[in-house]
This record gives sequence, structure tokens and C-alpha cells, in this order.
Amino acid sequence: MNQLVLNSAKYGREEGAHIWIFTEKQKSGVLLKVKDNGTGIPGEELPRIFEKGFTGTNGRETERSTGMGLYLCHKLCRKLGIGIRAVSEEGTGTEMILEFPVSSYLADYRNERSIFQNCKAQV
Repeated sequence: MNQLVLNSAKYGREEGAHIWIFTEKQKSGVLLKVKDNGTGIPGEELPRIFEKGFTGTNGRETERSTGMGLYLCHKLCRKLGIGIRAVSEEGTGTEMILEFPVSSYLADYRNERSIFQNCKAQV
């Protein structure tokens, strides 16, 4: 989360920069979105942003990029079972999306609780 907010700030507009952080509930889990109105990522570079050492045009122009931040985010998310993806339009901004799936433990708990409540109601 820290890296996503730092990137939004780093590539923000000179004036009127905004960062929005919000969630969206879905059947499969919860999406955590970090959206900005910054410089955006060129379409041809978007598929490569999670590659180790990749520095896009924006990072090279400002000399503030190592190409490791999003790579490490992607690697950590994979280990934790969290999806990560980006939607961006150059000159408009970027939206980074983390997808937290519903854990099987929680789904099993809810299912058992529902079954128990149904049984109790019938007694």
C-alpha cells in the first residue's frame, strides 16, 4: 500500500493532484483501489510495470525510479494470494487495484454458521 501511495504522489500533477483510496465489494472478495490523476502510464509500457528493474518513461525523465517498487509489490502480493493490476491512461492518471479474495476459511465459517442457524430455527 505504501508503494502505491508513494508512486501516486511521485507521479502526481504539479497542481491539483489528488489520490483516492477506496474499496469495492465483490462476490469473489474485496478490491482495494488507489487512484490518482497524475501523469499516467503510456499504454505500451503498462504490461511491463511489474517487471524487475523496469523503469518507464516517466521514471527515466524524473530520475526518481529504480524499477523495483512495483516488482516487489507484485512479488509480495503473489506470495499472499492477493491480485494486483493497473489501469492507466497517459495524461489522465493511474488506478492500482489490489484484489483480496474471500478466504476459504471465512467462506466455510459463514456456511457453517448459516447451516447452524437454519437447524436452530427448525428445532
